[in-house]
Amino acid sequence: MKIIIAFVFLGFISCSTSKEAINSLTQNIETVYFQKWTAGLEEGGSGINFHVVLKQPLSKDYELEKVSFQSHPGILEKISETEYVAKLNITRSDMILDLNPKDEYGNKQPDIQNISNEALVFFNVKSKKHMLLFKSVKEKPMIAYPSVKPKN
Repeated sequence: MKIIIAFVFLGFISCSTSKEAINSLTQNIETVYFQKWTAGLEEGGSGINFHVVLKQPLSKDYELEKVSFQSHPGILEKISETEYVAKLNITRSDMILDLNPKDEYGNKQPDIQNISNEALVFFNVKSKKHMLLFKSVKEKPMIAYPSVKPKN
């Protein structure tokens, strides 16, 4: 009987530790936003830069790992003591668009399962995995990189 009580007690401790880890991280987050970008050339592609900005640097126990945003996964990279960025590439669709609808036969339906502004951020605290859901990630204006200047 004492063994069962000990396991239940340890379960409550680990749950509270998990909640404390999540609360500690959420209180340290200043802002979370995304910014779409497009290259000046068609071959250059396009993507989304997903940013996590902190109020102060994370303690050594915390590690931001990855993000899933609008069905695009990405690794969070530390660019400063208080900012992390995930570069999410958006692949170009092979969808055929034509004035004649018969020529569009065979197109696959677009994947629209998660086009909201919700994001899942995965992080570790003392090697334990956690995740945090952000329900309304703000969008900053798109960056349109210029095309290459013609050679004279």
